Amino acid sequence: MKPIKFNLTILIVGSTLLLAGCSDNWCWPFDCESSSSGVETPDTVATTATANPVTETQTTNAVAETDTASTVATGTTATDFDLSRATFLHTDVSGWSQTTTLSVELSANQICLYYDKTNSWPSVAIDHTSGTRKINVNANPWVFVNRGGQWYGGTFEWLVVGNQCRGKSTVNGDHIKRAPLTNWSPSVGEELYFMIAGLSRFAAIGNVQERSQPVKVIWQ
Repeated sequence: MKPIKFNLTILIVGSTLLLAGCSDNWCWPFDCESSSSGVETPDTVATTATANPVTETQTTNAVAETDTASTVATGTTATDFDLSRATFLHTDVSGWSQTTTLSVELSANQICLYYDKTNSWPSVAIDHTSGTRKINVNANPWVFVNRGGQWYGGTFEWLVVGNQCRGKSTVNGDHIKRAPLTNWSPSVGEELYFMIAGLSRFAAIGNVQERSQPVKVIWQ
């Protein structure tokens, strides 16, 4: 019987790749070690607007949206939520046209914000935090939180074309990055309102001045 020979190089490379892998299913399209979304300093971000609206879903690097857990909460359209009374921590979109209808679903691991403009709002190419490529984003999801009787609204993510689901942890204040919500995180049973709008995190990065209606969600 011939002795079995191991290729040490293959073992080392394979081990390195395993250790370097991303353990967080929701970190794409941003770096695993980053607690924030794709861009945070608008003055240094290279952006390129797409001339025509995107008409097909990006599938090459799409986030896996499969969640085997059953839906535990579904949002309802808020007919009594007055956007004009909210304090906007990013661009004030209260006066933007409502051109899409949002529905929100929470499951054990993710939040899905379904709206019909995900493939039709024009995209803007921004630098990935790694600096190695660009990603096409076309919407920002909003969350509205009550603090001391005052409602505060902030964006917490960048949505790539065709993607409508993110990890539930992205709703946390370390993604909003604006006081007084910097250290906030949702509590079970907390009443929140969600909304989708065109790019509105920074004034320097925009596409359309359109939004959805606010949707009430009891956090689970």
